[in-house]
Amino acid sequence: TKKEDKKPAETFKPYKVKVEITNLRIRTGAGTNYTPTGEYTGKGVFTITEVKEGKGSESGWGKLLSGAGWISLDFAKKI
Repeated sequence: TKKEDKKPAETFKPYKVKVEITNLRIRTGAGTNYTPTGEYTGKGVFTITEVKEGKGSESGWGKLLSGAGWISLDFAKKI
């Protein structure tokens, strides 16, 4: 039997999201079980460099390019 050629895993490409709420909490990790940093994004456009599944978010968690932490992608719209 011939082995199927496996495609290499697609590399993640950072993308921008727009946040429309002022009080989107930034957390230390991907999930509501991680401690909030005490910071909020405010409204604006942010670059997401990594996405993980995590507790408390249907859409997953996005890592902020700034290194500030993780945000729930439920409240961020990809642009």
